[in-house]
Amino acid sequence: MHNDDLSRFFSENMAVDGELSFQQWEGKVLDFAQRVSRGNCKGLALVSSGGTSVPLEMNAVRFVTNFSTGSRGAGLVEDLVVREWACILLHSESAQLPFRRVMDNMDTERFFTELMAPEKSSAVASIVGTYSKYKTRLLLVPYRTVVDYLYLLRLITVAVCHRAECLRTMPMVLLAAAAVSDYFIPRTLLSEHKISSNDGMTVHFSCVPKVLNVLSDIWHTADCDVSRLFVTFKLETHDEMLETKALKNLTLYNCDLVVANKLQEYKERVVMYWRDTPGSPTVLQRPPNGSIESLIVDCILRRIECDATGGGRS
Repeated sequence: MHNDDLSRFFSENMAVDGELSFQQWEGKVLDFAQRVSRGNCKGLALVSSGGTSVPLEMNAVRFVTNFSTGSRGAGLVEDLVVREWACILLHSESAQLPFRRVMDNMDTERFFTELMAPEKSSAVASIVGTYSKYKTRLLLVPYRTVVDYLYLLRLITVAVCHRAECLRTMPMVLLAAAAVSDYFIPRTLLSEHKISSNDGMTVHFSCVPKVLNVLSDIWHTADCDVSRLFVTFKLETHDEMLETKALKNLTLYNCDLVVANKLQEYKERVVMYWRDTPGSPTVLQRPPNGSIESLIVDCILRRIECDATGGGRS
């Protein structure tokens, strides 16, 4: 797909008022870029996280959702901001959010106990303190549907790569960790109102356009002399299929890195396929008292530091 084809896809599948409301985010992203560029940030990360929904009606009541908790993206952002990176998190409305997820994951009894306690527990006090310290380095951008997601992802990518002059000397990484729907229903075929539940339903879906190559071109053609990494994530349920598709994505979408994992062990183990050494992937295993996201960030920041010092890639 080319950029012009993607623009046509948006014009055919977005309401005019929806597109206008999303355009406000360009100004917010540029303001955020100005602010963090004047601070002591070591780089900027654009992270996408969570699932994507496909509405079955224009006035949508029913959706088909590619589900994801968003824990991967939230963990990556938490780890990046404490390492003095600024983060733009493009997240589904239902995704876990950085730092806040600690409270969201509590059961009801503990949540209200924490809420009513005169003094917070050490775990909650620590996370509140960390959030308060680093919240100015974080911009949250919500979305609901797969069309919303693709539109905002392109808008933000163009803004940080080609319109934010203040970022030209700052390393950047795009971490596309959202679970993107493969299928959708074109707007012209949607029922305007709620579909009747009196009868069975047969639905025909069209393929969602593959946009990673467009985004990769935008990311890699930015006029800068610093590291710009384009990272995608691949989830499968079978080892052989996982490796095959991860290697395919490296070439097909011109990725610098594909982070691959099986659904059954996504919190425990990932395999890192770098574009320059595809035949020698790096396996990361979660340590007993750490997170797999922290190891992923370690690998990426080491690569960026290596690029900056001219030490070659390893």
